[in-house]
Amino acid sequence: MGTVDHDRVPTPVLSGTGYHGATRTTDRRADGFEHETDGLEVSAVALSHVYDGPAGEVPVLAELTVTVPRDGYAALVGPSGAGKTTLLSLIGGLERVQSGTLRVGGHDVAALEGDELAAYRRTTVGFIFQNFGLLDALTALENVELAAMLAGERPAQRKTRAAELLDAVGMSPRAAHRPGALSGGERQRVAIARALVNSPRLILADEPTGNLDADTSEEVMVLLESMRRQRGCTLLVVTHDRSLARRAAQLLVLDQGRIRNTVEPDTGIDGVGADRREVEGWTQHELG
Repeated sequence: MGTVDHDRVPTPVLSGTGYHGATRTTDRRADGFEHETDGLEVSAVALSHVYDGPAGEVPVLAELTVTVPRDGYAALVGPSGAGKTTLLSLIGGLERVQSGTLRVGGHDVAALEGDELAAYRRTTVGFIFQNFGLLDALTALENVELAAMLAGERPAQRKTRAAELLDAVGMSPRAAHRPGALSGGERQRVAIARALVNSPRLILADEPTGNLDADTSEEVMVLLESMRRQRGCTLLVVTHDRSLARRAAQLLVLDQGRIRNTVEPDTGIDGVGADRREVEGWTQHELG
């Protein structure tokens, strides 16, 4: 993997107002960063999930128990079909909890319905996907602004907020371009801005670098990590990339529907100096 000029990756400094015009506050913590908000703890206990298949039920998660701490940064790894995306979908409220307990901060995710569930998806959680999920007919600015519009943000505020975030991720010069005119790395930067526009306290990233080359992947992760540090939110990333997974403060190995290993890397700083040569039981086969 190539090296990244960390000075070239923008450090976001955001101002203005957040969801429904509420002023965002910051506090400086021991890590030296001013955080706009606190992250949320994710806690799953005995979480099970099945899908209907041609021959009957197909188990995906089997009494899975895991905790990602408030303000945590975790990487979820495992073989294809292990249930990584299903777990993210449950945490994000995109799939309904079938069995077990799932709490995100003060939210009992299984109990959320209707408007409460919609608000949770739009403002508590920010999603980043491998395929970017941008609307081709909209410009970069409009894609980011749309997420704020769906959350009820007033027009002038959402446009200002979207422009701020595009500037923070280094995409202001491309704000008027549609996704088809952007590179993969540029589209993922727009997707990161969109995920953050409603000031979520939890970011769920499903293979966010899966469609990018090695150098661009690292640049995107450096950017995502800098945003996480500045905002103080919790970050959970699904990845098959061993080098990117090692950047996280917590490695979760999902196998046969359960978290089989929880490994804390040698460094607690996002990606800086992380050099684990081995993770117990974490083989190339397990990564898919």
